[in-house]
Amino acid sequence: KDLEEAKQIQESMLPKSYPQIDGLSITAGLITSTEVGGDYYDFFESNDKNKSIHVICGDATGHGTAAGMMVSIIKSALNGLPELPVNEILERLNNIVKKINLGRLRMSLNVAKISNNEIEISAAAMPPTYLYKAKTKKCEEIMIEGLPLGGLKDEKFNLEKYKFKSGDILVMLSDGLPEAANDKNEMFDYERIKLLIEKNGNKKPNELKQILFEKLNHWLNGGIPEDDVTLVVVKNSTTN
Repeated sequence: KDLEEAKQIQESMLPKSYPQIDGLSITAGLITSTEVGGDYYDFFESNDKNKSIHVICGDATGHGTAAGMMVSIIKSALNGLPELPVNEILERLNNIVKKINLGRLRMSLNVAKISNNEIEISAAAMPPTYLYKAKTKKCEEIMIEGLPLGGLKDEKFNLEKYKFKSGDILVMLSDGLPEAANDKNEMFDYERIKLLIEKNGNKKPNELKQILFEKLNHWLNGGIPEDDVTLVVVKNSTTN
């Protein structure tokens, strides 16, 4: 009963709908491996003239109520942060988590800001983010080094910028997807994800999400993944 109540709280912290922003198509999905997982995604729309949006994808260490507690802390802190550069947002969050001191519990997190056909992104110990370029029909892996939140006090995080043009797709994910193991103990793998994105780059975000989840389900032969699986897909849907 306690776990079921915790699961309901966890689900209540996820967005009830996806942002409706001109020029962007957005979707996300989360598959929990236990009643309460540590994965998290969110969106924060700004009030600036550029109509920018912050896209969040994260993964707390472990599962259960402790991981759910970490997610609630991160969500609350994000709601209270001013519109800083994305790497400074991670630096603020890191010190908040460090100050609370949840023992060995840590949080890996991606924060991306999308505006004016550009992406600013920073990461704290997350898997690669994938950026599909419509012009070349190729997918770039964005791997940004950084410690998880709550590791070291006053840790600094890197910020990277990328063009985000018409037809381009941003895919954020937790490691539960690429590292999902089948009955032969083979990983779904990062390269497989990259190739699937490239093959389906002309699809709508929701279609791409469904393809990835269906391929995962087939890989697991209908089983439950050992770790939470989170996916966030944003496509620049402007027309030239």
